[in-house]
Amino acid sequence: MSRINTNLAALNSLRNLNMSHSLLNTSLQRLSTGLRVNNASDDPAALVISEKLRSQMSSLKQAVDNSQRSQDMINTAEAALNEVNSLLVSMKQLVLQAANDGANSAEEIQANQAQVDSAIQSINRIANSTKFAGKHLLNGDVDYVTSGITASIQQVNIFGANFGTNSQMAVTLKMTQSAQNGIVTRAGKGTSAGSSITLQISGNKGTEVITIAASTANSGITAAVNAVKDSTGVSAVFVATSISFYSTDFGSDQFVSVRDVDTDGNGTLWMNKRDTGRDATATINGAQAVAKGIHLTLETTMLKAAIDLKSGLNHSSGTTTFYIKSGGLHFQLGDTTVSSEKEALGIQHMHSINLGDASVGFLSELMTGGQYDLATNPDQAARILDAAIDDVTSTRGRLGAFVSNTLNTNVNSLGVAIESITASESRIRDVDFAAETANYTKAQILVQAGTSILAQANLVPQSVLSLLGGGR
Repeated sequence: MSRINTNLAALNSLRNLNMSHSLLNTSLQRLSTGLRVNNASDDPAALVISEKLRSQMSSLKQAVDNSQRSQDMINTAEAALNEVNSLLVSMKQLVLQAANDGANSAEEIQANQAQVDSAIQSINRIANSTKFAGKHLLNGDVDYVTSGITASIQQVNIFGANFGTNSQMAVTLKMTQSAQNGIVTRAGKGTSAGSSITLQISGNKGTEVITIAASTANSGITAAVNAVKDSTGVSAVFVATSISFYSTDFGSDQFVSVRDVDTDGNGTLWMNKRDTGRDATATINGAQAVAKGIHLTLETTMLKAAIDLKSGLNHSSGTTTFYIKSGGLHFQLGDTTVSSEKEALGIQHMHSINLGDASVGFLSELMTGGQYDLATNPDQAARILDAAIDDVTSTRGRLGAFVSNTLNTNVNSLGVAIESITASESRIRDVDFAAETANYTKAQILVQAGTSILAQANLVPQSVLSLLGGGR
């Protein structure tokens, strides 16, 4: 075949040379970028998968940032509450000192009261000024707003509520059993003529022994028992010709024991009875609540709450519903915005008008002129401080648990996920330099060889010249 218009050998050499050039360029691009997939045409399926993995990595990294920022916010609130705690502890010391009025002058008690006033003002200042990125944390702005709470409920604290896609949350409380005090009753009038009795009164707070004179009416026995109820946790009520002894609180950990010590030795006991209280039983939004007396708590992924029932009412049955309208802090901790990857947390108002509770009083009532200031009622002031300290320490405990058990573990687990997904994305998209260097060397040799062969192929038609020369 001696044709010069069409050099098939040269065309074949050129085609293969172009292919080798393409392989060489691809290897150069991969080696210079470090990526095996630089364009969709390199590996369409791998590109789709790697882009999804990159998107997930970006979301996970933001979730880590969210968690760490949330840690900073909670730590800010907890640090402020630590100062509040210290102020409350110092106030408790001042109250106990003032209660020792037998050894303190009125001026010393007044000086203590001035320190208490200053400490309460400092607590209010901390509550009003603690902020993170402009957001108030302790003044009630991040507490939950509720409505429709009935008279059977004394107090509601919402610690966390995940609304999901709803604008509010309904909370349905269904009672199945009421809480009870420990209670023992003796029918009949007081002590008999000519015979006094010595009673050992025991309850959760302690034991006292009281002597009741002969011919003492039930009203006198009641007064004697109630005079030491702060030491025993047992109070007494008389109705007509019977007297009942109650534990001052409700629940299975409360008890009442009234025993005649029988000091007269006649073997006749005026009373020897003991009874234990009972916890309430209830469900909240269909989940079984944990009950301690009339105090109910619920801890689920959607709702974390504490409900105190009003004492003195029969809560044995019935259903009541109230609503959580808004409020709380909402944290995005996952790589998607579904409700299961969000956490909610509420921080109660830490102003002095809120520290304490309705049954014992509030911290603001310890201020000068208040009904429980140091000069008026230091005993009740001490109880209020105990309740306030419980409020603050329980809040700090919840915040600490949220950081330790939710945020820290979330950061750790997200870090592992980021590491694993990054490794997977790298295997798909990153170049193997050892293998690609071999490919580059191969392509480089092919280009050099192809160029040489193309030059040889271009010389083949020149053989026709020998035919033309031979015809002359």
